[in-house]
Amino acid sequence: MPGDTVAGKPLRRACGTAGRVPPLFKSPAISSFGDLQLQNRPMNETRPDTPFEAASPQRRSDARVHALMRSGLLERTGERQFTLIAEHVRVMLGVPVALVTLVGSDRQFFAASPGLGEPWAGRGETPLDLSFCRHVVEEGAPAVVPDARLDPDFCHNGAIEALGVVAYLGVPLRLPGGEVVGALAAIDSQPRAWSDGDLERLSSAAGLVMGAMTERLSDARWRTIFEQLEEAFILGRVVRDAEGRVVDWVYEEVNRAWYTLTGIPEGTVIGRSIRQVLPQIEAEWIDDFAVAVETGQSHRFTRRVGTLGRWYEGIVRPLGDDRFTVIFLEVSDRIEQEEALRNNEARVRTLVESIPIGVLLAEAPSGRLLVANRRLADLLGLGGGPLPTEAGGLFLGVDEDGRPLATDEHPLARIVSGKADAASQEMRITLPENGSRWIEVKGSAVKDARGRTVAAVVTVSDIEDRKRDDAQRTLLNHELAHRLKNTLAVVQSIATQTLRGAPDLATARASLSQRIRTLSQAHDILLAGRRDAGSVEAILRAAVSPHDPDERIVLRGPAVMIGPKAALALALVGHELATNAVKYGALSVPGGIVSVTWALGETEGQPILDLLWSEAGGPPVAPPQHKGFGTRLIEMGLPGSTSGSVAIDYAPAGLRCRLEAQLTELQSPDEV
Repeated sequence: MPGDTVAGKPLRRACGTAGRVPPLFKSPAISSFGDLQLQNRPMNETRPDTPFEAASPQRRSDARVHALMRSGLLERTGERQFTLIAEHVRVMLGVPVALVTLVGSDRQFFAASPGLGEPWAGRGETPLDLSFCRHVVEEGAPAVVPDARLDPDFCHNGAIEALGVVAYLGVPLRLPGGEVVGALAAIDSQPRAWSDGDLERLSSAAGLVMGAMTERLSDARWRTIFEQLEEAFILGRVVRDAEGRVVDWVYEEVNRAWYTLTGIPEGTVIGRSIRQVLPQIEAEWIDDFAVAVETGQSHRFTRRVGTLGRWYEGIVRPLGDDRFTVIFLEVSDRIEQEEALRNNEARVRTLVESIPIGVLLAEAPSGRLLVANRRLADLLGLGGGPLPTEAGGLFLGVDEDGRPLATDEHPLARIVSGKADAASQEMRITLPENGSRWIEVKGSAVKDARGRTVAAVVTVSDIEDRKRDDAQRTLLNHELAHRLKNTLAVVQSIATQTLRGAPDLATARASLSQRIRTLSQAHDILLAGRRDAGSVEAILRAAVSPHDPDERIVLRGPAVMIGPKAALALALVGHELATNAVKYGALSVPGGIVSVTWALGETEGQPILDLLWSEAGGPPVAPPQHKGFGTRLIEMGLPGSTSGSVAIDYAPAGLRCRLEAQLTELQSPDEV
């Protein structure tokens, strides 16, 4: 067809196939150039004895891929010298696009691409189904395509539509060893009849490109770069036993950084095996590299050399023919720091778990839960269940007034949203297993160097006991205030009656003081008793003790507890009777005695307390000519007893006073 000859001479042209073309190279040692991030610069290599062109197609493919990988050209796409030559081709042949391409196993890379449109120029590569240059590389000969749309070998190539390739002229680019690794191509978006002169001029420009490639492959230049690498580099070859198993590997080449990172004297390892260099080396350093060679798969590693006490991280890549490369760095400091960080995190977590309050750390502004201890789960009633991932849903409760708290009112929500740097809230939460609990939530913001809130630390405390104590304290305060008012009313009444009946101020002062003291002592007994109750004996003993230094008042009776109202009345009655005995009765003379007895009886089916005050050995007794406040107070008996009675007998032999009252009424918790 037209274009198959230039000046009557047939040209070699790569044979195309319809549709997508599968990758050319299936060698297990190399699958793609896309993972060449750690590909090193080339170094002195022993070249195969078999000439490149004389080798089999598969060996030529493998050798080409290996040579291209070792060359380092893939890392220098877009260099200025290649671009200048490609620009020269555009002008010289009058084409819109010229390419310097390097063909890998599954794609082509552009060392220069003046005139190529986007996005391909920016990407610097295309897959092989968008490549005409692959045919030049496969055949190792020029390809001339006047109109790809009409050519059965090229009409299905995706480059026609994607790159606008219609007319194509390409010549091979070879490395000094003879490996065809790419093509120099002229591309037109219109049909074009290429001439002999076009081919000659393009071939001449290809010579310039290959000269530039040779210059960049200079061993001296790349050796300098190789030795300047900060990463350690190994070119190794595995050693097999008689059964073909990998049992060791030999150092064929290392760079200066290798010696620096291992601490092994420089120049002492080339030609020796790793077991010879490091006799105690871990088996993984051999087995791991053997796997890479056997499978043809590159992989990364992080491992320690025990005899050196150092950690290394790198990547091992198979080259084929039992060879491999390794690039690595020492990461001992990083590993130690990571270990220290893990230990510190473990200590912090242990500390957090040992804290008797709930603790959590939440991310801002998302509220995502980062850290929480088990105490928090216990306080929230979650037990052994998992904590929610979103911390905002943890705190749903009501405030002091029973009002449900809105989600954005919680301290955590306020902090992570940036509304507050610190916040606290007491709330009552409902527990999953029924019941409720009072908790106190306190939080503080964690800020970065620019003052932005990046997290929130929140503590949760159980304040159920404190709330219960507060409620009880409030109740007691109310009761105390109420009792104080009642007591003041009693004191006011006593003071009024005492002052009204006293013959003079001195007498009034003494009587009032004694009565208030008696009242106070009765209160002391009540406060020390059981639920505001006091025993009859204790109340009477406190009331008469100030008047009985010689212990001539004898108290006998069963243990009976009475309530506050009856206790205060009994104390005042006992005080008045003892005062009267000291002034006028049995205690006013030596040898007089007072007997106070009480017993439990029954009247009309109701239990009663029967108390008898009996004096003997005193002066003759006569009824008083007028009744003072003390007498009237005694005659009032024990207040609160509707069925009670008081009988005073002024017998000449000694005063007798009997008080009776229903026991149930005396034991009433009612206050004065």
